[in-house]
Amino acid sequence: MDWSRSSGGWGGLSVEERRSRVLGYSFGVGTALCWAISAILIAKALVGLPSALWGVAVGLGAAALVNLFWVLRERRGARLRAGGGGLVVPWLAVRFMLLAGLFLGFGTFARAEAINLAPVVVAVPLTQTASFFTPMLSRVILGRRVEHVPLRLIIGAVLIVGGSALVILGLNR
Repeated sequence: MDWSRSSGGWGGLSVEERRSRVLGYSFGVGTALCWAISAILIAKALVGLPSALWGVAVGLGAAALVNLFWVLRERRGARLRAGGGGLVVPWLAVRFMLLAGLFLGFGTFARAEAINLAPVVVAVPLTQTASFFTPMLSRVILGRRVEHVPLRLIIGAVLIVGGSALVILGLNR
C-alpha cells in the first residue's frame, strides 16, 4: 500500500486498495468496540482486585494468548506460502514492535489506573485524545513523506478532544 496516500480519499485507488482500506476501517471500529467493552469490564474487575497493576497483568496475559494464537496461525500460513522453508525475521521491525509494546504496556497500565481512580465514562474519553496526539507524533516519528496529515484530519482530532472535554466537564458539574 502507498502510505503517502493513506489519509487521502478514495480517488485513484485500485479495487484491492479500496478493499484493504475498508478492512482497515472495519478493524478500527472493531478495536473501538473491543476497547469500550474492555474498559467497562476493567471498571467492574477493579472493584475486587488489590491493584490495577494486578488487573493489567491478567488482562495482558489474556491478550498475549489471543495474539499467540494468531501468530502461530500466521506463521503456518507464511511457511506454506514460502514453500515450507524458514521464515525471514525482519529484526528492525521486531525492535520497533518491542518499543511499541513497551509504550502499549505503560499505556495499558495508565488506562487501568485511570479507570480505577476516575469514572470510566471520564477516563475512556481521555484515552481518546490519542486521536489528537497520533497525527502530530506520526509526522515527527515517521516523517512528512510517509504520513500525510491533512488539515481536515487535524480538525477532526481537535473535535474529538473537544468532545472529550465536554464529557468531562459535563460529569464534573
